[in-house]
Amino acid sequence: MDNDKNNQYKDCTVHPVNEDIGIDLGIKEFAVCSDGNKYKNINKTQKVRKTEKRKRRLQRSISRKYEKNKKGESYCKTSNIIKSEKKLLKLNHRLTDIRQNYLHQTTSEIIKRKPSFICME
Repeated sequence: MDNDKNNQYKDCTVHPVNEDIGIDLGIKEFAVCSDGNKYKNINKTQKVRKTEKRKRRLQRSISRKYEKNKKGESYCKTSNIIKSEKKLLKLNHRLTDIRQNYLHQTTSEIIKRKPSFICME
């Protein structure tokens, strides 16, 4: 009975379909594959740029709030500053989630082509 199960798993091996893929990472393009596929840079998309712009504005406003509420050498952390910092934290998480999602999608797309091996720069 155990031998039948072992033989069943041996038949399910996945063999690579295509040849190898070389990946060149860049600045203008996120990645360029040897088979001609190009992946755009996620940091240049409108969604990321707008989110980064909101992040910069929020950071400046938090900094101004800190300077306004400065008492001597120490800074006073008001409830509005805490609220703004929570917004900033959410924006940071959003940016990292967008980038990680894009990275996961591109790597998954490359793997779905089932190359025999992948070579990176």
